[in-house]
Amino acid sequence: MKRIYKILITCSAIVLVSIVLVSIVIIKINNSNNMKLIFFGDCMFGRNGHPFFENPFVNVEHILKQGSAIFFNLETTVSRPLLPAKFKQDKVFNYQSTGEQLDSLRKITKKPIFVSSVNNHSLDYGVQGHKNTMKFLKKRNFLCNSKRKVEDKNIVFFNATDHCGCKNPQLWAENIWLIDYDNLEPVFQRIRNVKDKFIVFSIHWGSNWVNGEMPQHIQEFGRRLIDSGVNIVFGHSAHHVVQNPVEEYNGGIIIHGLGDFVNDYSVDKKYKSDEALLCIVHKKGKRLVPELVPIKRKFVQGRSSIPFIK
Repeated sequence: MKRIYKILITCSAIVLVSIVLVSIVIIKINNSNNMKLIFFGDCMFGRNGHPFFENPFVNVEHILKQGSAIFFNLETTVSRPLLPAKFKQDKVFNYQSTGEQLDSLRKITKKPIFVSSVNNHSLDYGVQGHKNTMKFLKKRNFLCNSKRKVEDKNIVFFNATDHCGCKNPQLWAENIWLIDYDNLEPVFQRIRNVKDKFIVFSIHWGSNWVNGEMPQHIQEFGRRLIDSGVNIVFGHSAHHVVQNPVEEYNGGIIIHGLGDFVNDYSVDKKYKSDEALLCIVHKKGKRLVPELVPIKRKFVQGRSSIPFIK
């Protein structure tokens, strides 16, 4: 049985890329039978070292404080001091920040914050940039990983992407765990090997701009993840809220795409890219109940504002 939460948005085509990058984090959260899990999408905190905001969370702080755990996708290399331009990869967009935004987020709550650190911007500033990012996050007790598994109790966090977005995909393959889309059985088997844990599978999937619903192969992948034992599939990548952003399926939740939480892109009126969602999943025993909170960003003279509740 499935139920789909629909938001009508006009979107564009998607390109299938046959690579998946995965990492795992396992952590304990007290009172796991009843939790409030908060998800938001892509965060770009700075381009070429120029920060966008010091604290983009100020308008949603009261919501984040309520969470038993927070999950989001980080698309920014974090280095303090910034890495010089020679580390930049040959890509269209390269994001780098000194991490003030993450410091602001950590001050809001001491609860677990899971960071999706595997995506097409993970290596914008090469291997050194990724190492700096992981070191920065772990020093501040953010939960993340690229390859290894950290074990405790209750929640297992898988971290994946289906595209690299660069001219050197081998760089991603050598530094982050890659799995072929055409050979996903090892992914499902790894999930099945996890026993008696609550599983969140974070996946950076699909195109930046999606026309209509997510492609069929992605929808099927999400459902197979649930069938294999995942409780929540946390999908992200599109710069806008996708059609049918959240789906209830077989007792689990599939988040198809909540849009960007923070970016510096100009507004695309067709896709309403100035709008996004927070997704709050209420875990009540074995039951998962999604709640969507609309957020918006204003753009003045080409610059995005701090997100606020719509």
